[in-house]
Amino acid sequence: MKGKVGIVLVLLTAFGAKMAQAQTVTFSKSGGFYDQSFALALQCPSPYHIRYTTNGKVPDVQSAYYIDSLFLDEGLYSGSDIYRIQTSIEELFYAPDSVQHCITLRVAAFDEEEQRVGEVVTQSYFIQALGCDTHGLPVMALAADSLDLFDEERGIFVPGASFDPENSYWTGNYYQSGSEWERCVNVEFYEFDNQGINQIAGVRTHGGTARRGPQKGLKLYARDEYGTKRFKHRFFSEIPNQSFKHLTLRPFSCHWFSTGIQDGICNRMARSMGVEAMASRPVALFLNGEYWGIYYVSERPDSHYLEDHFGFDDESYNVIGNWYGLEENGDATAFVQMMDWLRDDPDLTNDANYDYLCSLIDVNNFIDYYCLELFIANNDWPVNNMRCWQRNDSQWRWLFYDGDDCLTKMTFDVMGNATSEENLGWPTDARSTLLFRKLLENESFKMDFVARFHQLMGGLFSYEITKTYFDEAAEKVRDEVSQQAARFNKPRHLAEWNLLIADIDDFLSHRVDNMNGRLGEFFSVNDLLLKNSLIYPNPATNEDRLLLWSDGFAETSLEVYDMMGREIYASDLVLVTGENEIRIPCRLPFGLYLVKIGNSIKRIVIQ
Repeated sequence: MKGKVGIVLVLLTAFGAKMAQAQTVTFSKSGGFYDQSFALALQCPSPYHIRYTTNGKVPDVQSAYYIDSLFLDEGLYSGSDIYRIQTSIEELFYAPDSVQHCITLRVAAFDEEEQRVGEVVTQSYFIQALGCDTHGLPVMALAADSLDLFDEERGIFVPGASFDPENSYWTGNYYQSGSEWERCVNVEFYEFDNQGINQIAGVRTHGGTARRGPQKGLKLYARDEYGTKRFKHRFFSEIPNQSFKHLTLRPFSCHWFSTGIQDGICNRMARSMGVEAMASRPVALFLNGEYWGIYYVSERPDSHYLEDHFGFDDESYNVIGNWYGLEENGDATAFVQMMDWLRDDPDLTNDANYDYLCSLIDVNNFIDYYCLELFIANNDWPVNNMRCWQRNDSQWRWLFYDGDDCLTKMTFDVMGNATSEENLGWPTDARSTLLFRKLLENESFKMDFVARFHQLMGGLFSYEITKTYFDEAAEKVRDEVSQQAARFNKPRHLAEWNLLIADIDDFLSHRVDNMNGRLGEFFSVNDLLLKNSLIYPNPATNEDRLLLWSDGFAETSLEVYDMMGREIYASDLVLVTGENEIRIPCRLPFGLYLVKIGNSIKRIVIQ
């Protein structure tokens, strides 16, 4: 009997799904970018009729009745003016005089008794002739019931009932978390060829300070219960992935200096090194038909990210969210045990202890991760924004995310911040620096760390490369910044943005020299150790490679001259004890050359 009931339920469910599909309203043209206005026809099966809304609300019996085609013009703009609703504490809130609109239609079929039948269908239109111009950016359009966003009790965009005036910066409905604060939203994404997605999903607020301002950080969840368990589109050209479980929407204004581009630059740097990092791209966001500024649609640093990039079920991964061992996914036991062992102060000058620690962590990945965080001068780290992961019992690896407060503070004592034993709480404390401090006790790690840092600064961190990331990130959003400024006053105007990003460019152009000095001071390297340096083989047989032998650990300079005294090549370098391979990015013709290493001059023959 139970089996029969189960079969009936399945059949009823299938029948209901077919009926819902049959009663779905169809559009003569789907949403997306259009040059000109046009008449849009809607259709549903007889004997049903159509009702529609233009402000994001799910249609009901009170909604407009569709009679004939709808001409897409300003008359279909939302009149709700949700941009005037106070979505932050008063001192942070900014409401412009007006905002740009798209046309968002939410439609459904109704029967003769005004009961909705079938599913709600949403389509948004971005019409150039009406002044809806995103200056080359794709669009993300969200449509949700206004009560879910702005109601005092349940709205996730407002201070609301959860706001405490005694703790105004860290309370409010927008700081609530968990599934009970997830709301249903229709998500549309359109490339300029109108390819993309249109589906129901879950939305929550996201981030620390990103929740506080009017332009809020958001998380999007694809789930079976919403009808589609994945966001299926190739959002990011830099990775091949075309399916995502979660996406984040990072607001332009959450970058601490309202430049909008630091995080993207830092992620590009991380990926170039092989450090796991989030792919992202800028979009223009519209909420219930109103312009909501520039956002970055991005991957999310969680177990689903690891599943997407490395395979295996997401439950195979242990993901740690801070140095205490707060588990984001899986089991934190192994990480907590490792940190407890380090707190017992093992002697890492002992090779056995060092080798044991290296069996627990991917030390090369750790070195690259730290080189990146230190070079970009992340002021919101290491207490915050640390995430590491392992699959089953493999070594722990670190991934990079959240570069919003980077690339601006040249004078920031990054080495002191990363090795502090103070209990400041933020941005550093003894707990968050413990692993790095213990590793630095080992001479082998120290030399590997400094050598790798200098290798990166001579290559992937060089201004020649990071400048391309900067130019690309700035160019993508430059033409849209004025509209972002008009909407949220962050930045105040394009001229201010140009000044702010010039500081990032200046940081990148001088950072290698600056970081060389900081490493030299911290590690107290000594040029005098180069007195017994040796170059071999001599004659050299490889035009772009020198092998140097050093008696000790030293930071110095390398200069190559021809026999006429003309400088052929010059760079800073760090030598470790023993063999050092130095690559010269210019091919030297056969002949005799002088190589100056610090205060030592050697003669070599190229043949």
